[in-house]
Amino acid sequence: MNHFIYLTIVSLFVTITSQAQSFRLEAPVKAVHQPGYHRIKLPPDVVGQLNTGLTDIRLYDHQKHEIPYLLIRQQPSQVARFIDYEVVSRKALPHVATTVILRNRAKNRINSLGLLIKNTNVGKKARLSGSSDAQNWYAIDDNLWLEPTQTNVSTTETKRLDFPLSDYEYYRLDINDSLSTPLNILRIGYYQTAAKAGDFSLIPDVTISQRDSSDKQTYVHLSRTSDARFDKLSIRFRASAPFRRQAVVGQFRTRKKKRGRLEQWFDVVRTIELSSTDSSVIYLPGLKAKDLYVIIANDDNQPLVVSDVRAYQHATFLLANLTADSSYLLRFCAETVAAPAYDLAYFKNNLPANPPIVQVGSIRSISSHRTETTSLFSDRRIIWPALGLVLAILGVLSYRMLREMGKSSPKPDL
Repeated sequence: MNHFIYLTIVSLFVTITSQAQSFRLEAPVKAVHQPGYHRIKLPPDVVGQLNTGLTDIRLYDHQKHEIPYLLIRQQPSQVARFIDYEVVSRKALPHVATTVILRNRAKNRINSLGLLIKNTNVGKKARLSGSSDAQNWYAIDDNLWLEPTQTNVSTTETKRLDFPLSDYEYYRLDINDSLSTPLNILRIGYYQTAAKAGDFSLIPDVTISQRDSSDKQTYVHLSRTSDARFDKLSIRFRASAPFRRQAVVGQFRTRKKKRGRLEQWFDVVRTIELSSTDSSVIYLPGLKAKDLYVIIANDDNQPLVVSDVRAYQHATFLLANLTADSSYLLRFCAETVAAPAYDLAYFKNNLPANPPIVQVGSIRSISSHRTETTSLFSDRRIIWPALGLVLAILGVLSYRMLREMGKSSPKPDL
């Protein structure tokens, strides 16, 4: 009897738990006409309903099979580009040395060289000299070391030689070849790092209002009917004179204190400076909100007139392999659902870089008659007390079982 009750309660526990973590919203994916990998573009109304880690979203086909995907958010990043130096000359004397003369035409201040070398298990000593005319040479570093390559992924590797900061126009690199044949040096240059702007999607249906207060501040209110993730704001002003004002971006929040009193405060997300000489673009940390405020400190100046405000989210996609003319469904919005674990993540470097984009249809609630559990467990006021009751009963049953096992165990012979 106890075993039957135990199994019944465990089944109830699993049912309640699965229902507590079920998705609340869904949206169809537009059909594609060519098979292969596509980027499913997630609109702000979808991204705004996801949890902090954007983990509570799944893709299903018409047979309700889960389809693996990679989540892509096109955020700003740093891109490194290899720039070649001009090679003036290259000479190799067998079993003596390899000498390469480079030209730093712009006389930039540098403290490193990058050498792209074919893989080798040989290490070599080198020295570096500098010159302003390629005739008279001066020592920079006489104790450089080129280590053997260690990569098993590529047939080449970039080695970096660091040396004291210099601004010579010419550099001479002498590599000691007395103990082996020369290295196969393919390129010599440096890495130039540049910022790559992320791609953004416009957040639609944002209502803008402005209120100039007697406290010498202007309150710009952005609001919409559902949550979105605000990653960027672009503000335009109508001003006839130059201006420079301090401002904060954030939300008004309310909490209940003792005796039911409500306390309101302003939660600052970003402090900025607005200027007539700047673009007035504000970057935000993916703020999930239905509304937010930009509060501008006017001091003793006339209030600024806001002519336009636009809100954006980082362009967000699900990269998935889709079948032509098949129907797919997104299900999302379940706060406690963890990120999926797909094999696809191990092969992301082999996937196409810019596959076609497919759009998402209208969002709808997942109705109660389509869930596999009864409506009794769709109310959180019932779910959590029921979970507590189940755990209490499990504890009592476990205690009884342990007592019975203790009584039935044979006594040791004296």
